[in-house]
Amino acid sequence: MPLFLADYCDYSCYERDQQRIYRPNGLGMFLFLRFYTPMRITLNDQIEFSQPNACLLYTPECPQDYRAIGSFQNSYIHFQETTNILNQYDLPTNQIIYPQDLKSIDNLLRQIQFEFLSTSKLKEEMIDALLRQLFTECSRQLDPPHDDKELVDLYPAFRKLRLSLLTQCERNWTTLELCRYVHLEKSQLYAYYKRFFHISPKTDLLNARINKAKQMLVNQAITIAHIAENCGFSSASHFSRTFKSHTGLSPKDYRENKIK
Repeated sequence: MPLFLADYCDYSCYERDQQRIYRPNGLGMFLFLRFYTPMRITLNDQIEFSQPNACLLYTPECPQDYRAIGSFQNSYIHFQETTNILNQYDLPTNQIIYPQDLKSIDNLLRQIQFEFLSTSKLKEEMIDALLRQLFTECSRQLDPPHDDKELVDLYPAFRKLRLSLLTQCERNWTTLELCRYVHLEKSQLYAYYKRFFHISPKTDLLNARINKAKQMLVNQAITIAHIAENCGFSSASHFSRTFKSHTGLSPKDYRENKIK
C-alpha cells in the first residue's frame, strides 16, 4: 500500500495577481507548495515575506494564509499519509524553506502531475515513489537559514569541500588543507562544518573510509593491506583497529561473514 496518497496537484500554475489563499482551519491534509514569485505569508500570527523559489509544507490543521506580492505562480500537491512516516524525512513543516536544487524539485513536481493526470498502471504507487523522492530531495538540499547572509555565502564552499572530502577519502587530508579550501581558521571550519552537516569533518571522513572499506572487503581478490592503503589508513594494523572499533568485527571477520 502506498505511504502517500495525492489528492490534487498542479504544476507551475498562475493565479490572479496578488491573489490570497486563506484557509483558517487548514486543508485537512498536507499541502506542499513551491513558490516561483515572492509571497506574503502569515505563520504563527507573524507576517513573513518569502523570496522567489521558496517552498512550504503545511500540516493538515495548520491555518493557511498567503498572498502574492505581485504575480502569483506556484506548484502544489495536496496529499495524505497512510502511516506516520513524513516526520522521518526531517523536513521542516509550517515554515518557509529554500531547497538548494530547484531544478530537481521542479522535475519531480512535473512528474507527479503527469502521473496524477494519467491512467497508467500502478499510478498510485508511482506517485508515492515520486513523493518520497521529493521529500528526500528537499530534506537533503535545504539551505542554511535564508536570512543569515554569512551562512548562505559560505554554504556552497562547504558543500564542495564535503563532496571532495567524501569522494577522495583515501587522501591524507590535513586540517590546514581543509582550512585553505574554505579560507577560514580551524575553529571556524569545525564550527560551520558541524552546523551545516551535523557532524565534524574528522568523523565524516572516517565514516566515509569505513564505508568504502566495507564495499572493498566483499571483493575477495583484494588484500586487506591494499584496502587499508586505498581507504586512507596509515597501515593495515591501524585499519584493523579502527575498523573493529566501528563495526565490532575485524576486517577479516567482516569479510568472512559477508561471504557466508
